[in-house]
Amino acid sequence: MFRRLFSRRKKRRAKAPQVVPRLRHTVDTRTQQNLARLDLAVQPTMREVTQVAKSVAKSFKLDVTVISGHRSYEEQADLYAKGRTAPGSIVTYAKPGSSNHNFGTAIDFGIFAGGKYLDAREPGLTERVYLAIFNNIEAEGLRVDWGGNWKQLKDTPHFEYRTGLTLAEMRERKEAGLPVVT
Repeated sequence: MFRRLFSRRKKRRAKAPQVVPRLRHTVDTRTQQNLARLDLAVQPTMREVTQVAKSVAKSFKLDVTVISGHRSYEEQADLYAKGRTAPGSIVTYAKPGSSNHNFGTAIDFGIFAGGKYLDAREPGLTERVYLAIFNNIEAEGLRVDWGGNWKQLKDTPHFEYRTGLTLAEMRERKEAGLPVVT
């Protein structure tokens, strides 16, 4: 009994993130189109992020698609209206000019199995996949932040290029006709 009370217990440690070997994958038309609409300076990094995501998803026997990339302010306004002034559920909390998508520096992935979208059906599984994607992106040293790390309103499918600028600075640069990625 004393041995049990006073013995040192081994602390459980979190497993180190699994680093998945990255292969070159073909990407679907939707992914290609969304990547092509990003800021030109961001595209190479986000193409690498997509390759990492494809490798990770494959390790789970799943597939991943870039379901959203650049959004105009008008497209953002339409999304913001959903669940507020337009029919449907709320899909974003970002008003026009308040999303990295508006500057072509962010993508949203969707996880699929057999052509079926899993994000809403299997949120626990997809969150694990997104975490593994981020861990592998981080292991490769890519300049990308993950919406799953946000303290409020986590957005696990969301990955954005780290510009070093605030949204206000990006809006100012865009309005001045300057690039948002330096």
